[in-house]
Amino acid sequence: MANVIKITACDNELILVAYQWGASFEICRILSGNNQAVNCTINIVPGQFQGTLLLNGITTPLGGNYNITLDAGKYSLIGMGIDWGGPQIFTFSVNGTSYSSTPASSGEGLVWNTKPIPLTV
Repeated sequence: MANVIKITACDNELILVAYQWGASFEICRILSGNNQAVNCTINIVPGQFQGTLLLNGITTPLGGNYNITLDAGKYSLIGMGIDWGGPQIFTFSVNGTSYSSTPASSGEGLVWNTKPIPLTV
């Protein structure tokens, strides 16, 4: 069964990384802002990692369903929110559990990150 990540808010840059002993894998890099809608679903399925999902929604809404492959095993997943200045918000869920930053009107740099989230592929 696939692990499901749903991203519903990103202002400005959300990076999700899965890691285990000796390796890390950038699952996605989502760029958004300017009040653009974000509604993306990422299915993590078994297989050889093929690379990062990069979506640019700076000037257009983002949506869709995507598959990312990872070798079978146990991972930790972390989310990192980067703000380029101005408002910020980051929201995603992993298998139904939600992770969200507190909305803020300004900031710069790494403004939010999750604790490690267990993930088994």
